Amino acid sequence: MAIATVFLLVITLIGPLGAGANIIQEELTTRQKKLSSIEKSLKRKKRAVRKLKKEQRDVLADIQELDRKIALQWQSLQQAKKDWTDAELQLDRTRNELEQMRRRAAALKNNIEVRLNAYRQMGEIGVLNILLAADSIPNLLARQEYLKMIVNNDQAKRREYASLLKNLTQKEKELKDRQILLKAVSSRLEKEALLLEERKAEKERYLESIKKKRSRYRRMISQLERARRRLTKVVEELTIKARATSKALEPVTQENQFQFRAQKGRLNLPVPGRVIIFSKKRTKGIAVECPWGTEIRAIFDGRVVFNDSLPGYGRVFIVDHGNGYMSLIAQGQSFKKKVGDEVAEGEVVGLSGGGPWVSEGVYVEIRHNGRPLTARYWFDLRGIEIVHR
Repeated sequence: MAIATVFLLVITLIGPLGAGANIIQEELTTRQKKLSSIEKSLKRKKRAVRKLKKEQRDVLADIQELDRKIALQWQSLQQAKKDWTDAELQLDRTRNELEQMRRRAAALKNNIEVRLNAYRQMGEIGVLNILLAADSIPNLLARQEYLKMIVNNDQAKRREYASLLKNLTQKEKELKDRQILLKAVSSRLEKEALLLEERKAEKERYLESIKKKRSRYRRMISQLERARRRLTKVVEELTIKARATSKALEPVTQENQFQFRAQKGRLNLPVPGRVIIFSKKRTKGIAVECPWGTEIRAIFDGRVVFNDSLPGYGRVFIVDHGNGYMSLIAQGQSFKKKVGDEVAEGEVVGLSGGGPWVSEGVYVEIRHNGRPLTARYWFDLRGIEIVHR
């Protein structure tokens, strides 16, 4: 398909060859529209890849954050379960203590009841008999003090019994409440951890789908590189034609200073603006930033040999300057000169647009016999702002 397209382009650039030329031109126009459609689609895919790359970074960050939260959640859950187990053990110990204290309290209660029954049986007369049985006043006072101490001791034991039961009952209730709370906390933490695990699994599935999309888009974008190779073939074919007609394109005067090869370092830029110089591994061409719709001027005298769209370059305008030298200006909004038209240095040939090389501006190449030359050496860049990318 690429060879057939290049072949049709070359035939069109050579000029009509009879009645079949119109058919060829129609076929070429159809294919160029298709190429333009593919170019727009590839630009969208490239933007989509950048977006997917950002989404992939965000999802990876989310997964890392979820991993951190899951680890903390499971750590909290383990601690809660440990506290729950400790509370159960403490509750068991408290229940054992409570059972022992209840037995002691029961014995104390029985003892108190026995003593109270004795008091009731003695009644007031019994108490008086104890006191009156004293053989002296000091003995009487001592017996009275002993009885008072017995009564006070019995009252203290009753209070101790009541307080002990109250405290043990309260402690048992508190431990049961704590056990219930810890069980609820453990259940909640486990549910939250499982939810986080589920969210992580969803993120991982989404990340896998992003990777698949990026891989698919990268395969599509690889067509841009093939577009560059197709452009090179087009220029090579144009060069073959240029060699055949170079004699007719030479200026009237044969003095060296009026030929294109003598203009190295002297040419004016096609548009005014900041110059962008790219890595040699990427391209030997340059880009010039300028507002959308800026007038594009011919850099030197010559004849238009190409004015059409190519994938990866947008609208392309190529001028043959003779002796195998050509200038290429891409990313034009429009070019008003047709194939075969003569142009003069400084003549307005179109309006600037934008594209992949620079968002607003044009892309420029200088070629000799189809081979790209280092474009920045051909222009007078004194006083021009230059950036490297």
